[in-house]
Amino acid sequence: MIQREFKAAPLDMMAKIVTVVMVAVAGAIPFVPGMVMYTVVILPVILFVTWLFSVTGFVVENNNLIVSRPLWKTTIVLPPDSVAGVEPEVKVGLLRTFGNGGLFGYTGRFRNRKLGFFNAYATNWKHAVSVTSGGQDFCIVVTPEDVEGFIQSINR
Repeated sequence: MIQREFKAAPLDMMAKIVTVVMVAVAGAIPFVPGMVMYTVVILPVILFVTWLFSVTGFVVENNNLIVSRPLWKTTIVLPPDSVAGVEPEVKVGLLRTFGNGGLFGYTGRFRNRKLGFFNAYATNWKHAVSVTSGGQDFCIVVTPEDVEGFIQSINR
């Protein structure tokens, strides 16, 4: 059994800004006069749930990619013909179709011109690696800190 672990890349500047601003707003809302109680409660809940889905690392194990999150791991079965490659221009034409666009990272369903629809487990677009399959409609984008090592472990 071959297993390699990779840390997620550090948050990029946009994700850092979005995260800091949202945490600051959540901390300030209780002190705003006349703020409705559900608003005081809902923003911290949104922050917590979003944090739960953030990405902390990756494990490549045989034909599985395991995405580590703060409290659990998500296992993705990779097709046998999976190929990983660097995606330096993943943000070109990027559209978030269902997901998180910067709070603790970028997770969910996205689309761009080159890759089409894909699932993102990302923290820093400059470290973007796509994992695709020629035989199936399969595409994910991940952002490991060690891009080259990750690509080598997928393309073994």
